[in-house]
Amino acid sequence: MLQRIQTIYIIIFTALLFIGSLCSFANLILEDKTILKLFPTGWEYSSGEKEKSLYFLGYLVAASFGILMLVNFKKRTKQLKYGKVCYLIVLITLLYMFMIVDNKIELLNSSNNLYSYIIYSYSMYLLVASLPFIFLANRAIKKDENLIKSLDRLR
Repeated sequence: MLQRIQTIYIIIFTALLFIGSLCSFANLILEDKTILKLFPTGWEYSSGEKEKSLYFLGYLVAASFGILMLVNFKKRTKQLKYGKVCYLIVLITLLYMFMIVDNKIELLNSSNNLYSYIIYSYSMYLLVASLPFIFLANRAIKKDENLIKSLDRLR
């Protein structure tokens, strides 16, 4: 199991998802003062008020599919399906989070005449960095599957 390179890619993918979903994703700053922070559980205002949401649910589902990929190391076709689902879930959740942050900043800019801007935290970049690892894992799994099929044809 650990001798295959895709296992290392899947472990890195899962670790990046877990680490990335622990801290804030973005900070919205108005007049050099942070007024909003996007955490995995929702928005937190500087006044201490919280707006609940479940942004991180997609990442936890993708991480659980990553663990399923590790467990099903003998079933390469299942691994490929799980990898495609992981890639799709992470991509959709990430795009949704970028849209939510963009909508919030547009709402702030339209309600005030003041200038506000976004600072993305390293957590958001970790989540983006997890995408190439699941892509590489799927590529290596497909390569193994093609190798096994070619050996079966030779027999």
